[in-house]
Amino acid sequence: MVCHANNVCCSYYNRFSPIAIAGRLKNDMQLLKLTRWPFAGATLKQKPLLAATDLCVKCGLCLPECPTYQITLNENESPRGRISLIQGWASGDLKASSSLHRHIDNCLLCRSCESVCPAQVPYSKIIDEFRSLAGKGPQRAAAKVTMLASRAVLVNKGISRFASRFAAFARSSRLLAAISQKSHLARQLTTFLSDFQPHTRRKTFYPAPSTKKGCVGLFTGCTGELFDTETIEASIRLLGRLGFDVWLPPEQSCCGALDLHAGDTKKAGMLAAANVRAFDRPRLDWIVTLATGCGAMLKEYPAYFPQTEQLASKTVDICQLAREVIEDRQMALQPLNKTILLHAPCSLNNVLKTADAQKALVSSIPGATIETLDQVRCCGAAGSYMIEHPEMASALRDNILKIARATRPEYLLTPNIGCALHIKAGLKQIDMAIEVIHPIVLFERQLTSGRTI
Repeated sequence: MVCHANNVCCSYYNRFSPIAIAGRLKNDMQLLKLTRWPFAGATLKQKPLLAATDLCVKCGLCLPECPTYQITLNENESPRGRISLIQGWASGDLKASSSLHRHIDNCLLCRSCESVCPAQVPYSKIIDEFRSLAGKGPQRAAAKVTMLASRAVLVNKGISRFASRFAAFARSSRLLAAISQKSHLARQLTTFLSDFQPHTRRKTFYPAPSTKKGCVGLFTGCTGELFDTETIEASIRLLGRLGFDVWLPPEQSCCGALDLHAGDTKKAGMLAAANVRAFDRPRLDWIVTLATGCGAMLKEYPAYFPQTEQLASKTVDICQLAREVIEDRQMALQPLNKTILLHAPCSLNNVLKTADAQKALVSSIPGATIETLDQVRCCGAAGSYMIEHPEMASALRDNILKIARATRPEYLLTPNIGCALHIKAGLKQIDMAIEVIHPIVLFERQLTSGRTI
């Protein structure tokens, strides 16, 4: 195995002897070579975590897939390196220092490593469990304040309505532009507020205007009404035209992904339970998700929380459902002689694994030229990552911006709102006027007057 400068190489590959890449951390720890029985220093809570990390055989197939390793070429920033650090902590050979936390927290949880892992190591669960037990490392003030504000807005509907009205006032009075010049923290907060959309009062039930095919619950999550009302409206119209009654339970909440990946399993479990109650309706055929990040979380509820199997089994991404239904009856679409740059988020590629349905749906638009971003591993958004780690998030996003400059598309389509906001901010920085929208929005726009063929 190659050892890069200032890196630490794994030594000790025996399956039954956990490795800790201590490396050149701030306290200059030397490379640890664990020689005692693996569980000797682990607490009762840490033993399951240590057993999970021991599944990793350190083969290195994950390295080419890891975005942070590809940028840093640092073993501590790779999946097997992070697993080794967690092994060292769980076995009692490493303290939970700021350096250790930094390497773990730098992970995007894109899960590309899981897609190529021959041992099927549950990497994301290992990271989530570590954060649950050890917490997350210290954050910069700007990131901490922005995250506290954003979580309050996203989870509390009363606060979100107030924030939406305040953002509208601030934009009209040019207050946001003035505030953004004050500090990095101010720029973070104004970027967050600038994408807020006016609060919309919606009905809870939209009957299918044509022959009824079934009934679906629409999961809008905590971000849809704040940042992506156009996708919600286009989805209601499209689902109706496909023959579905659409139900929007007002009791639905955030999917819980932000809290789970921040180590707050209890809060994530409470949100999951709220969503189970909200969508507990026997006549629902599907629970349709718009953002792939939310869809991935709902599909994986049973891996973390009991009594969520029914909700997970009914959850389906809207592009996948639309594609399956449309295959049964071809729909008339208006031609669009434009170039479309199609983005498949990590949650779509590595968890839902339905990127083909999205591509097929968009490719059915006559005249459209489809360019993909298959060579891009991760855009850098990763939920709250773009706020907590802006430098790495921007570096990863640059790969998309380079392709956008080269292809000059009229549209950039992505089915995840976090990715959309992150990419849109990058395009704005380089003065590229590309419309960034959900694939369903463009598809629904191209539908003709409602007739099906």
